[in-house]
Amino acid sequence: MTDAELPDGISSDAAKSWPSRELIDSYLGGHHELFSWRPGEVVEIDGEAAQAAARQYRDVLGQYASGVTVITTVQGGKPVGMTCQSFTSVSLDPPLVAFLPQKTSRAFAAIRQTRKFCVNILAADQTEISNAFASRAEDKFAGVAWDLTANGTPRLEGTVGWVDCTVQDVHESGDHYLVIGKVEGLGEGDADKPLLFHQGQYRTTE
Repeated sequence: MTDAELPDGISSDAAKSWPSRELIDSYLGGHHELFSWRPGEVVEIDGEAAQAAARQYRDVLGQYASGVTVITTVQGGKPVGMTCQSFTSVSLDPPLVAFLPQKTSRAFAAIRQTRKFCVNILAADQTEISNAFASRAEDKFAGVAWDLTANGTPRLEGTVGWVDCTVQDVHESGDHYLVIGKVEGLGEGDADKPLLFHQGQYRTTE
């Protein structure tokens, strides 16, 4: 972001962490990207050819079973979070993880400013939490038990595990960002069976 685009009173040094204009505009509504298929979301796609391409993309990529996480932070004293399937470990030495939010994600706009986040790995009985954090509800934390990590990010109760991170790098990747996080703390949760997502449905281990 250029100096001219920064809000009044903010120094040019803030450009490194200040969200892009696209992310700021997303607070006013935003839109879903063509090939997004998060739990609980409905994507509107115009045109038969685009719909067919999107369906094939989802059908093929949907064969890959993934875990389901909720990525959280605190901005301005308010907890913020989003459901995310695209989470993975990256490196053991140093310990790094990654996730890929949409460029229009309002939750990631907050994470980009705070430079820290917690990955909450959901348990088999937490489908309602997944759907809530995938929605555009005003208070996604309503009825959800959580506390703060030592790093000051929300850690949800009842998960199979959590990973507390600071943002190390952010890279543009198509209609998403690739976010690399440095692990600052982690632990196992109380649950033992993870929530999975496969072929457009929630599943778990037998």
